Amino acid sequence: MDQQQQKLLQQARKTVRHHARKLMQHPLDVSAHLARLHAALELSGSEPVQGALADVFVMFGEKQSALKRAALQMAQSRLAAHVVNWFEAEVDLHCVPRITPLATRWSVLSIPSADISTRARRCSVDDSRALAVQVVKLVEQDDHQGQQDFLLHCLTCHDNLAFMLARRALLRVASSLPPGWDAVSHQLEQSTETGN
Repeated sequence: MDQQQQKLLQQARKTVRHHARKLMQHPLDVSAHLARLHAALELSGSEPVQGALADVFVMFGEKQSALKRAALQMAQSRLAAHVVNWFEAEVDLHCVPRITPLATRWSVLSIPSADISTRARRCSVDDSRALAVQVVKLVEQDDHQGQQDFLLHCLTCHDNLAFMLARRALLRVASSLPPGWDAVSHQLEQSTETGN
């Protein structure tokens, strides 16, 4: 990432934070919601966008369905299909409850519910993808401590997504996984089967 891109990213983060603070004082400020969503679209990943959109859906009900639909249209290209469907189902309904699985760490008016997966509560899809890319580089650099930290993260956070993405990437370039990976794979499978 060059300096110009970093500068734009920093500016987008500042704008998101500015509008988040504004919304804490004036939660029904439509222009602040839309400006925050627009700034979140400048950031990487889907979590900032989903968090801003969840706040729109928490604050506005069926009388503002046109606003919710417009906000969803702005955001939908950055969201997973099942998340888009989830928001679409709420467009013409009352306000989404303040505690909702639609919220993310980037939400300021809504709170992520506890009835989502352990991985989703502890790290986002964006985090899992970034960690998977990072650990592939650590394996290439023969960084054993970094690999162990990654495997511990996967076990602690039940981050099957990061593990699966990293495993798949490693098996594309090598015939076998580094030591310890099979054991972690087995433990993750067991925790999934038992629902832990």
